[in-house]
Amino acid sequence: MRPTGIVRRIDELGRIVVPKELRRSLRIHEGDSVEIYVDPKGSVVLKKYSPVGQLKVVATDMAESLSASSGSVALICDRDVVIAASGPLEEELIDRRVGRAVEKAMAEKQALMVHFSGGGDASSILANDGPDSVAMISAAIAPIVADGDPVGAVVIGTTASDRTVGDLEESLAITAAGYLARQVE
Repeated sequence: MRPTGIVRRIDELGRIVVPKELRRSLRIHEGDSVEIYVDPKGSVVLKKYSPVGQLKVVATDMAESLSASSGSVALICDRDVVIAASGPLEEELIDRRVGRAVEKAMAEKQALMVHFSGGGDASSILANDGPDSVAMISAAIAPIVADGDPVGAVVIGTTASDRTVGDLEESLAITAAGYLARQVE
């Protein structure tokens, strides 16, 4: 653990305020759930709760099945990062932050098809983590909506500039997102 230098008092109801700067950097928003852990040394740890993250094994199996059936890269994301990936360069895709296109699909609760010509805008599907990071050029994105709230997304895409995704990949992403939503509920 790294120290933040932030000290807060607990009020008479046992509440503590998590500072705005910390919430922003950890992407914790009003209404989000957090898990509370106690480590062996007695430290209390707060971690943003990810209902999709609780399905890591199911998500990994789903990503592998989607990649095998579509011949494309398949990603399962929670609201912030990729939790499961399959296809070329899958190890480099795990824990990557989602980009603007995935955030938009989740916010609008609608499937989205995106195609880029490459270059700087390709990082819109996944956040750009550096000059050597993998960029997806074409993708079908379907939000995972549980109890009316977006909790993640399924992304089926390609990193090759000579190939784009189509209706098949969109249908697969929507079906997978629906299945994962039922698992979360």
